Amino acid sequence: MKAGALSLGSRLLGEGQPCLVVAHVGTAHGGEPDLALRLIEAAFQGGADGIAFPMFRASDLFARRHPQRKELEAAELSAREWRKVLQAAKGSGLAVVAEAYDAASRDLAADAGVDAFQAHPTDLDHPELLRALAAAGRPLFIGAGGADEPLVREALAAAGAGAALLVGPPLAPASAEELRLADLASLRERHRVPVGFLDPTDGGSAFALLAPALAAAHGADFVEKSLALDRARKGRDAAAALPPEDFYRMVELLRQAERARGDADSRAPRTPARGRSIVAAGLIGRGEAITGEMLVFKRTDERFERGLAPVEAHKVIGRRAARPIQADETIREDMLE
Repeated sequence: MKAGALSLGSRLLGEGQPCLVVAHVGTAHGGEPDLALRLIEAAFQGGADGIAFPMFRASDLFARRHPQRKELEAAELSAREWRKVLQAAKGSGLAVVAEAYDAASRDLAADAGVDAFQAHPTDLDHPELLRALAAAGRPLFIGAGGADEPLVREALAAAGAGAALLVGPPLAPASAEELRLADLASLRERHRVPVGFLDPTDGGSAFALLAPALAAAHGADFVEKSLALDRARKGRDAAAALPPEDFYRMVELLRQAERARGDADSRAPRTPARGRSIVAAGLIGRGEAITGEMLVFKRTDERFERGLAPVEAHKVIGRRAARPIQADETIREDMLE
């Protein structure tokens, strides 16, 4: 692993790796666990690599008369609901990031096996919380917004090893002039940690599809963009959110931007898919024994590793799935027990 790289489950984040795309769902679920489950599916189908959930208890975050407290209370999920949602997120194969605002949420997320934690930019000057999140032993994305350099350094010191910076204008929607994408590479070089971009551009604008791609072209190690099933359903995170079909288009543009840089092959070595690969005919559950009827052979996206060839079906049949395998997902050795 190169200097500054982090491990999120089966994925590597940082220098020499493809840009990780994270769907930030905010409170788009409105406190309804079924909507949260639909957002997980939308993130997976939209081409995201990971999904980020803010986890909080409004009573611990806001004083009693704070004007936003009632709104956040309505968007809370119970501990039982969070366990169900996080289990489904882990089962989807996405990297799961918990943006935890308090110790109880951190403990709940850690017990659920999330892959990383995230600190909101408003907690950049809360070293006790940063240390508590870092103590969970997972990568920690530190939201830095447009904070001053000394405060960023203090936050990184409090978090210790395993930290990454997440930058971007703190308020949405933001204008193109506020993005300062040229700063991404210099921040990574200065702090020697992975640097991500949280895109706050207006989700209803054409530029919202392009801004994450530009961030990747400027060296962002990961990009977060808000995802909502319906932008017409107003909420705290609606301004910058993309609906599922636009999120998919945004990811496609980002991957094209990576290839246009001219170093995509060196960042993510891949074997071109010259023939068919083994893919799942339907959903294969975790631990399920795989039969020949569960497999089909199709040509897959040449941008990604081909996976096992049809002639290697004997290496798959009879083995058990190490994790849920989605319909039409390319089957690889690391998915099998």
